[in-house]
Amino acid sequence: MQSDNHADSVSQLIFAPDPLSRFQYEKVHGVKQQQADQQALRALMLAVLEDGIACFQGYCVQPSRTNQRLFQEADEWIHSDEDAVFSFNNVCETLGLHPEKLRKGLEEWQAKQAAARIEKRSRLILNKEKCGKKLRLA
Repeated sequence: MQSDNHADSVSQLIFAPDPLSRFQYEKVHGVKQQQADQQALRALMLAVLEDGIACFQGYCVQPSRTNQRLFQEADEWIHSDEDAVFSFNNVCETLGLHPEKLRKGLEEWQAKQAAARIEKRSRLILNKEKCGKKLRLA
């Protein structure tokens, strides 16, 4: 009888769940889940940033009421100092970007676009004036 009890206690020790291995399993797989969550959040933030920049750049040069509204929303988001989860500052910092440098780059891009539009208009006006003189001479 004693050998039966001894065998039972030995088998219980051998086949008993190991609390340490459970802790290690949770630690390893919990970290993997956290990493996956962080990657998903970063991917979402990158998509938000790409969309914001696309709206800023795409609708800056195309005049229409809808485009103007979308541009203004993107411009306000880029220039806001909010500290919300998906604010421009948080998105940039989460992605390892410097928000001020990106803002400055976008502002420089916008200034170049405005200068190019003015230059294009002045070339059109000059071309129209030249065409008018040619027509008058003929």
